[in-house]
Amino acid sequence: MGNAATSQLEQEQVDSGSDLGVIVRAAELCNPFLDALGEVTLEVCGPVAASVVNWNAALFTPAIRSAMADVRREYALGGNLEIALIDCRLETLFPKHLSLQSRTEGKRLIGGLLPPRGDRMIERYRASVLAGDAPGHLAVIHALRAGLFSLPPRVMEGAYLLQEGTGAGLDGRDISQFLILGIIGREENAPAAIAVV
Repeated sequence: MGNAATSQLEQEQVDSGSDLGVIVRAAELCNPFLDALGEVTLEVCGPVAASVVNWNAALFTPAIRSAMADVRREYALGGNLEIALIDCRLETLFPKHLSLQSRTEGKRLIGGLLPPRGDRMIERYRASVLAGDAPGHLAVIHALRAGLFSLPPRVMEGAYLLQEGTGAGLDGRDISQFLILGIIGREENAPAAIAVV
């Protein structure tokens, strides 16, 4: 297979969110503190599948996914005020205890990383969050970092799902099956299984 064909195949895999290795690497880029991540918004009570389905329907698809897409768009346009509004909108959509957990993890992430030199968007947003002028939800900070690294939307979403699964205490197999494949993979008719690395 030539380089152009290989590159196109790799891009298709990245776009579909079906390459778990790419998603893991993206999650590490977006959140170098992944190993210390606590519970964010996914709470597993009872069977994992039912918990994920309920969380996806109640929070991920209607609130988190759309907020991340909006943040990515505003990041590209340089809309710092608009990002703060998206962050505040998430604040109203989460139950109080989940909002606190999401803000705690987001603030830990943005407070623990210095913005890349020259990235004024993240510099300004970091200052806004640390000053208490913006909530700093993990999904918003994650989307800003995904924009910084130019991650495709499905990889950004997969990396976020991996963080939620890690924070909820799920193992790699459950994250792969129920979050990555269950939410993103099924939407795009991904293969029936992803090899966990």
